[in-house]
Amino acid sequence: MILDSWQQEVLDYSGDLLLCTGRRVGKTYILARKAIDWMAKNKNMPVVIVSLTEDQAMIIMSMALNYAKETYLKLLGKGKYKPTLRSLYLNGGRMIVRPVGNTGDGARGFEGGVLIVDEAARMPKMFWIAAKPILLTTNGKIWMSSTPFGKEGYFWERYDEVVNKKDPQARFKVFAISTEEVVKNRVVCPSWTEVQKNGALRVLEEDKREMTNIEYAQEYLGMFVDELLSFFPEDLIEKCCTLKRKGLYTGGKNYLGVDVGGLGTDKSSFEVIAKISRERLEHAENLTTKRTYVTDTTKKIMELENIWHFRRLGIDNGGLGVGVFHPLLVSSIKNKVIGLNNATKALDKDGKRKTSLLKEDMYILTKSLMEQGKLKLLADEDVIVSLRSIQQELVVLPNKPSTIRITGRDSHITEGIVRAVWIAVEDKTLDVWCR
Repeated sequence: MILDSWQQEVLDYSGDLLLCTGRRVGKTYILARKAIDWMAKNKNMPVVIVSLTEDQAMIIMSMALNYAKETYLKLLGKGKYKPTLRSLYLNGGRMIVRPVGNTGDGARGFEGGVLIVDEAARMPKMFWIAAKPILLTTNGKIWMSSTPFGKEGYFWERYDEVVNKKDPQARFKVFAISTEEVVKNRVVCPSWTEVQKNGALRVLEEDKREMTNIEYAQEYLGMFVDELLSFFPEDLIEKCCTLKRKGLYTGGKNYLGVDVGGLGTDKSSFEVIAKISRERLEHAENLTTKRTYVTDTTKKIMELENIWHFRRLGIDNGGLGVGVFHPLLVSSIKNKVIGLNNATKALDKDGKRKTSLLKEDMYILTKSLMEQGKLKLLADEDVIVSLRSIQQELVVLPNKPSTIRITGRDSHITEGIVRAVWIAVEDKTLDVWCR
């Protein structure tokens, strides 16, 4: 394939790298390829790839493996050293993938000549403390990439000292690439056809209309913006995500929140919230499924009902959720099902529609209960990743009240949680409230 000029520069550079880019520019591929080239030239040298989740890290490994098979097949390990999506041997060195984990400890205990960090802007502080010693005895290098995610953290600090402060002692060379410039300037070839280019330009124009200027700037232009902030602060996530599974909660005080995904990359999320005491809700179970038909999602809900005996079930009754919501309304649990459409307006105490959307109210309630210590969540890696991905933007329009816009790239689990929490608090048979 023909590389972009910036991709070739990344391949040629030998020091620490920071790729700050928009979405879908090819940064994952070029780092995977660079790692394989480096291993082929440096015998017995290990590479450690880390990402927020194991699935994301294995995407990089998959790209690295495909390139290694095409280019360095004779150097690839065989037999018991045969490559997998978690471990690859090439030229005597080993490449492994690791999820970050809740505290960053997933990176401990390894040595690497290169540390590749995917979605580096979203990595918690504890990760960098645990990960950087990987390189101590190997004179190793960090190659990190990400779309921006707020002006805080190690990724932002390293970017800031190069781009804004012009620090001559800065450790990293920064490559700042926008999706727009890649789509417009990439050379048409068999791997990037005219049809693909025109299609990408069309999608960019549609997304620019549908997204706010700030969202578009962050996701596609690769810009750091102050107006987008994390909805759930890191210290609040650490404070609340402490639970381990305890099994079934008896007494019938269990609630299910569902976020319905489709057959694409979206997941369906099933989140169980249990009422433990007068002022305590606990996250009892977190389950996700991939690429499922709505009929399979409906069956999954019925299976969970037979186990947990829910008091209420909260499901999005808009979009894909309609295909699950309506069959449940004619099922044996129809009296338990509550439709929670994110786009609807909630009612205030006087029965009038409020300016905020129901989605915003559900998120604000969940955050408030977390802050008050009334809601504890599972310490699952994917739960924490989902919470960290949620961002808020203050939207101000002429002659209209300002509103909060809440978005998240990995929001499916959080969407299930906020629905379960909402119906638990709204259930008038229980004395749970939020001051």
